Amino acid sequence: MHITETKIHDTLYCYAAECVWNPETKKNDKPSKAIGKLDEENRFLPNRFLSNVLMRYSNDPRSISEYEQKIIDTVKARYGENLQPREFAAQNNGEITKVIKTAAVIHHGPQLVFESITSRYKLRSMLKKAFGEDLAQDILSLAWYITSEGSALSNNDSWLDYFENPRGYGFSSQEVTKLLDQTDYDSIMTFYKQWLKLSIGSDKILYDLTSISYYGTSINMADWGYNRDHDDLPQVNYALLCVRKTGMPLFAWPLVGSITDVTTLEDTLSFLEKLGYKPNCLMLDRAFACAKNIVYMLKRKYTFLQALKVNAKWVFELIDAGEVVRNRPDSMLSIENRTYFVSTTPMQWVRIQKSNGKEDSFFRPSKGRGDRYKPQDGEIILEEYMCKAYVLFCYDLVGNSWIRFMKNLNREYQRLTDNPEAKVKAEYEPYFLINKPKYARKRTVDFNMVAVEKHKNKYVGYICFLTNDPAIKTVEDALREYSTRDYIEKDFDEMKNGLDMGRIRVHTDERMRARLFIQLLAEIYLREIRFRLRESDACRKMTKTQIFSHIKAIYKIRFKGKYNDVVPALSKNQRSILEALEVSF
Repeated sequence: MHITETKIHDTLYCYAAECVWNPETKKNDKPSKAIGKLDEENRFLPNRFLSNVLMRYSNDPRSISEYEQKIIDTVKARYGENLQPREFAAQNNGEITKVIKTAAVIHHGPQLVFESITSRYKLRSMLKKAFGEDLAQDILSLAWYITSEGSALSNNDSWLDYFENPRGYGFSSQEVTKLLDQTDYDSIMTFYKQWLKLSIGSDKILYDLTSISYYGTSINMADWGYNRDHDDLPQVNYALLCVRKTGMPLFAWPLVGSITDVTTLEDTLSFLEKLGYKPNCLMLDRAFACAKNIVYMLKRKYTFLQALKVNAKWVFELIDAGEVVRNRPDSMLSIENRTYFVSTTPMQWVRIQKSNGKEDSFFRPSKGRGDRYKPQDGEIILEEYMCKAYVLFCYDLVGNSWIRFMKNLNREYQRLTDNPEAKVKAEYEPYFLINKPKYARKRTVDFNMVAVEKHKNKYVGYICFLTNDPAIKTVEDALREYSTRDYIEKDFDEMKNGLDMGRIRVHTDERMRARLFIQLLAEIYLREIRFRLRESDACRKMTKTQIFSHIKAIYKIRFKGKYNDVVPALSKNQRSILEALEVSF
């Protein structure tokens, strides 16, 4: 074991570090533990953790662990034998009491803000029911740290030793690993079941996926797939459910890295049903659009707003059905500096049984409420559901839509030529000509330019929505509702870049689930802060760094004895932030 010193804000903080062989990574880990700091005269001042160890050692030397004994011996060897504990202001655990000095500075800004949000959403009681009191306090402390700093869990000790928090002092690397191992699957589900109840019957719900890259090889869920950050690395997919208006996260769960967006919806909704939760209205982007998903939601009586890909026969028929309406001058609609030509078409999904016993199902455009599918001779209608489609054509979107379509065709062409056994994806079948003469060794793959030209002339520049939400009555409603999905994209970006989730740094699937759970808690705090400050004229333009810079600068002076704490005057920005967050001060 050895001592390292790190300078933070003109103060030298001291850490006890040692190298430990990790059989999983086949490397030496270097866990470190914050133990104190040096004052202006380079005298060593033990922190809360080490002071507590020294006090226990003086009362009963047998009560301390081998690891703690090594820390004491190393500190004495480095800073001298005259090592005395300091006493600190009492924390929730009640282990250390009263301050020896006349007064002490207590940095309680983050605690003021986070404790207010914790109480508002009853997070502490939910975590206690799921994990027990001690583990709940530890999880909250790490969530506060991530929200404030957005740094790796291994760097927690300096922050937790400096600012007030439920635990009162930092974690060593070994303690973080132990905490992740204790944050088990059943307890996480118990928390989610409570947390999801808060949003039943609330605003519309957004669902999306992102990918998180992984450098290691020990996580079973890490696999190769479409990486949204374009990293040439295996990944884990991360599903997130959040409230449309506030962006408040409701549920987050890791998925196998090779799974595609479109295949996750049914499993996720089934998973949520088992937790007793059914979204009020699901809002989904084009990545989830397929007939199977839409039919599943219709059958299970989900309310939804689904953006459609222009890549299937029934979507082409939908666009064709409204062509005459969109060609009328009075179909023109201007929204946010763009002009659209719009149409609304009722859609019917029908499942029938034919006379030979076979079943068939399809979508068909309808001319109105009275226009239902009339079964042919021998056909029996087994199921039918009605919904509404909104189609918007915009000349400004033609270029991007065409480029995206051509890129997809090129990607599919490359896949077909690289693998002679590969079959054309169903959505691209009309655009390829594949021929293998009887005695030829190889097949030929070429574009069906007639179909490509037809697509360019008829199906480029469109935005299509399908919905059964009675609250969405017009094209403007559909476009306005869908545009709010921007929140979930910002959530993903902030979680990966601002909250240290760009890479996975754990080595088992169980620890990864626990790490993502703590991440979700941090996102709850950050979303609440973002939403409330966005409603404040004085705070809406502040960045995350600016917000927490003001919060962390809040402190109070605690005096020895019967005297009350003294809180120095707050700055204008500090007052504005606390008022916007409805924090008492």
